[in-house]
Amino acid sequence: MLPCDTHALHELLDSVPDTRDVIVRRADAENLAQAVWEAARDDALEAWAAWSRRPGRSAWTVFVAARDREDAAFAALGDDAGVPQPA
Repeated sequence: MLPCDTHALHELLDSVPDTRDVIVRRADAENLAQAVWEAARDDALEAWAAWSRRPGRSAWTVFVAARDREDAAFAALGDDAGVPQPA
């Protein structure tokens, strides 16, 4: 992977359309907001374990991003209007 400066990365990400799709690990979830939070929590725990095994800037950045996703998913539990429910 070629190095990319922050500005170029933001331009690239801004060009990707947001489909509003949510991918979760548990297909049997009745409460989508709960499933999203649990998946984000699992990702954060895995990222923490990876950083613990091999500390470094990259692993720490991955953990912080995963923890931020977990925090956002947890906030959505209180206001699940932002998370679409299954039909």
